[in-house]
Amino acid sequence: MRFGRVILALVMVMVMVGEFTGSPASAIAKEPARTITVVGIGREQGAPDMARVGFAVEQTAPTAQAASQAVAKSATQLVDALRKQLGEDGKVQTGGYHLNPVYRQDTERLPPDRPRRPEIVGYTVSNEIEVETRRVDGVGSLIDTAVAAGAARIGDVSFSLRDPGPARNRALKVAGTDAAGQANAIAEALQVRVVRVIEATTESSSGPVFYKRTAMAMAAESVATPIEPGDVTTEVRLRVTYGIE
Repeated sequence: MRFGRVILALVMVMVMVGEFTGSPASAIAKEPARTITVVGIGREQGAPDMARVGFAVEQTAPTAQAASQAVAKSATQLVDALRKQLGEDGKVQTGGYHLNPVYRQDTERLPPDRPRRPEIVGYTVSNEIEVETRRVDGVGSLIDTAVAAGAARIGDVSFSLRDPGPARNRALKVAGTDAAGQANAIAEALQVRVVRVIEATTESSSGPVFYKRTAMAMAAESVATPIEPGDVTTEVRLRVTYGIE
């Protein structure tokens, strides 16, 4: 019996010691991760090899059918002229089609008890044509051809890269180098050391460059419309979190 009581006492002591000491993971609060987060920026410039521009033809007639027929004729004339100039170096497609009523515009004032009801006097139909071309240096001439063929409106001209992947990859490398340089500079100022990359994500990248054409009067001149595309800048932002010690 005495031997049994000794064993029981030892077991109780071990249990009590375990309760007081516990394991390091439960007794000591987990230290928060020590990190530095920076955003590296990388830019790559290059000449564009693709241009996009939108045109529109518009016709107004007393009936919707008459307006649609008139705009169909104008659109066919415009598309034929554009395709003839583009050849195999571009494509033409419909970007939008709109039918809107035209209301009578009366300036006569009526008493409040005699409100004027809207009166439809015709319809306006517009057909939007989108053009994509690899001849980036021939956009001005393309605009002149479109206006001569009956284009009533010209949209924004955009220049871009057919394959932006290589430029984006080069910009990513620059962004990574920039992020590492920032992290090392911060670590040196704080007297710590960068040990590893914990997380890296891209935040954004740039799109095409737009050239806004606002003056339709230029198209009537005999001088060709000047359009200078300039360089396309591909920009990437890389957010990187580094572990430090």
